[in-house]
Amino acid sequence: MGEVSRRDFLKGLIGGLIVGAALGFGGGYVSAPAKEVTKTVTETTTVTAGGAPTTVTKTVTATPAAGKIKVGFIYVGPIGDYGWTYAHNAGREYVQKVFGDKIETVYVESVPEAQVGSAIENLIDQGAKVIFTTSFGYMDPTLEAAKKHPDIWFWHCSGYKRWENMGTYFAELYQTYYLNGVVAGAISKTLKFGYVAAYPIPEVVRHINSWVLGIWEGLYHRYKRGELSADDLKKVEIHVKWLYSWYDPPAAADAARTLVNQFNADVLAFTEDSPAVLQVAEEFQAQGKKVWSYSHYSSMIDYGPNAHLMGQLVDWGKMYEYILAYHLAGIPRSMDLWWLMGDGADTIEGWRKGIGAAYYWAPEWGDMRTELMKKGVPEWAIDLIVSKTDLIKQKYWDPWNGSFWAEMFPDWGGIIDQEGNVRIKPGEVADHDLLWSIDWFVYGIVEPVPKG
Repeated sequence: MGEVSRRDFLKGLIGGLIVGAALGFGGGYVSAPAKEVTKTVTETTTVTAGGAPTTVTKTVTATPAAGKIKVGFIYVGPIGDYGWTYAHNAGREYVQKVFGDKIETVYVESVPEAQVGSAIENLIDQGAKVIFTTSFGYMDPTLEAAKKHPDIWFWHCSGYKRWENMGTYFAELYQTYYLNGVVAGAISKTLKFGYVAAYPIPEVVRHINSWVLGIWEGLYHRYKRGELSADDLKKVEIHVKWLYSWYDPPAAADAARTLVNQFNADVLAFTEDSPAVLQVAEEFQAQGKKVWSYSHYSSMIDYGPNAHLMGQLVDWGKMYEYILAYHLAGIPRSMDLWWLMGDGADTIEGWRKGIGAAYYWAPEWGDMRTELMKKGVPEWAIDLIVSKTDLIKQKYWDPWNGSFWAEMFPDWGGIIDQEGNVRIKPGEVADHDLLWSIDWFVYGIVEPVPKG
């Protein structure tokens, strides 16, 4: 099949055309619209929550949606948080613009996880036929709603339970955290680092660990360049402060100040939904103390232009567009989408060109090399993240590679936890299942993962 532009792809898909490679059907690209297309497709679906995947061969009748589809979104925070919810809502606005009068989107914001069930019922009463629930804690209530309403489609972000009418999706950031960690290791003067974290769930633990592994690579290159000694590496500490909240800017700010004042951390990362940590770093910059931080989920640079390095950024619109295209074509199916760096760009089925769903530098920030060097990031570190980015996007390399770490730090013998136990051996690479359930910290982090 020849290359198809994104606009042509969507126009054809929504109108009833089937792109063979895109949807897993044989037959290629149908040249004329069809009111109904019937194909036989073999797909793997999980028909019981937590059960083993079962391969089911079934005949799917693809009937393009008649009329407008109402699509509901449920958010755990306010749309003005400039983090997680802000980014999801930007994705909603994007698909509303892309699909125009084919869909109508509605949303509910700041829904506590214990109240998501009633929010789902409210959207169904409003006529929503597709509902996206966008917090890990929404998982079980979403599953129960899917069982109760087989005529409604549900999509849960960051979870792992699926049903015949419930899919899961996530734009994964661990690779961007790693690359941001490389920059942290390259720029730190104190060799102390701090992390403000929402909840001790696998998603957050995975991101903390990946950032710390990136720090170790940055420090290793400084050691090989003669800038640090072996004794310097023994002084490295990473401290974690837990909020037990996704959105609590005052608590996040207090935690960030503690990490700087108590532990002398000069680079701060975070998984919570506000720019508070970056704002604190900017406060220290104004006082003459070099403290650095990032954007998270969406651009936060305006809250800390002097303290800002890079970011862990997500374009949810690409994923929402992909999912809703199936519904508009009349062929929805339960999927587990886990998009890494590059996915959602030119690596997804050849029909989209772009930056990808997960990325670390926003074009509006200017030239990355120029801006980072202004802040003291050495050019070798920039070269390193650029080269690693290319390898990661092409699926040639991943930071959770035991052989890589055994070669760089022979005494480690692979990726080790904070007690020094080898968790990822040479020849092993952490897979989706391990990363999705991880509950231990890598070497260098002082505090343990909270249990219970």
